[in-house]
Amino acid sequence: MRFKHAVAACAAALAALLVPLTATPAAAATPTTSDTVTATDWSYEGRVDIGWRSPTKLDPITIRATDMRTDGYTVGIRLITNGENGRIVWRMRTVPTGQNTATWTTYAAPGGHISYAYFEVCQIKASTGVIWSCGASKVMHAPFDDSSI
Repeated sequence: MRFKHAVAACAAALAALLVPLTATPAAAATPTTSDTVTATDWSYEGRVDIGWRSPTKLDPITIRATDMRTDGYTVGIRLITNGENGRIVWRMRTVPTGQNTATWTTYAAPGGHISYAYFEVCQIKASTGVIWSCGASKVMHAPFDDSSI
């Protein structure tokens, strides 16, 4: 009985040593930054998770917008990047009529180095399509050292 426990303990210790050695860089998780923006009146919420594939590509980007009220406004959310090619405001994505939450997965490759990214969650007047107000997330930088690039 004692021998079985010793063998099991040795096998577990060996596995703990070998598993990290077999992991490849391709298997490593993409560094990610995230933030959530909620309206002060709790009428909408937006969340973005940005995977920093490299200093020039954000992939994957998961975007979620929630319209929490039936108030004549829809919710839109858009990514904004700034870097070597200037400030880019990516297209607005809106929660479809009849839904309260929508989720999208996308990427951003603006060409050149990306210094930072953030997003805006906006209330849009449903009858006119005019942006009423927006709330901005925190500014998110690459979660790795890219100073040598």
